[in-house]
Amino acid sequence: MTTDYRLTSDADREAFYQLYQYAFNNHDTPARRRFFMDRYQHGWIYGRHDHGQLVSGLYSLPLAVNFHGVTYRMNGIGDVMSAPEYAGQGGAGQLLTTALTEMAANHVTLSYLAPFAYGYYRRFGYEHVFDHAHQVMAAQTYHVSNRRTGLVRSPAMAMTGWPKSTIFMHDNRKISVVV
Repeated sequence: MTTDYRLTSDADREAFYQLYQYAFNNHDTPARRRFFMDRYQHGWIYGRHDHGQLVSGLYSLPLAVNFHGVTYRMNGIGDVMSAPEYAGQGGAGQLLTTALTEMAANHVTLSYLAPFAYGYYRRFGYEHVFDHAHQVMAAQTYHVSNRRTGLVRSPAMAMTGWPKSTIFMHDNRKISVVV
């Protein structure tokens, strides 16, 4: 297995997408590909190979967050995956350790993720700290009437597995989604 875990080529991007499809049992659709590629093009992408085959991967998405009035550098971790044949062999953990080491070297203060298993990520220093999310998106993203509040379930939210969410209109241009 290689020790240079950053993925940078077009071939790497396609291999990562194929592993994403396989590991999460997804089907390739134009909407899924667009959603995936948007995150991929902005992320720090990591992958582990065995005999030239990508077998584990994750991305680290650089963002900024405002926490109690202070802006911090934050990388969101996502698509932590291994091919089923390589599950439990330490590949994803090795990539996560590499990503966290690179974040520390680049003075990234925070890292967020939505864990599938709290105990697993706790070993890397993560802890459950948020019980809800607040998103502000352009109203034209959704078909919303002039009502001031309501329920919405968009295709994008359905893809992420979010439940129905309460929305609030702001100046008839933006909505807030409270999960």
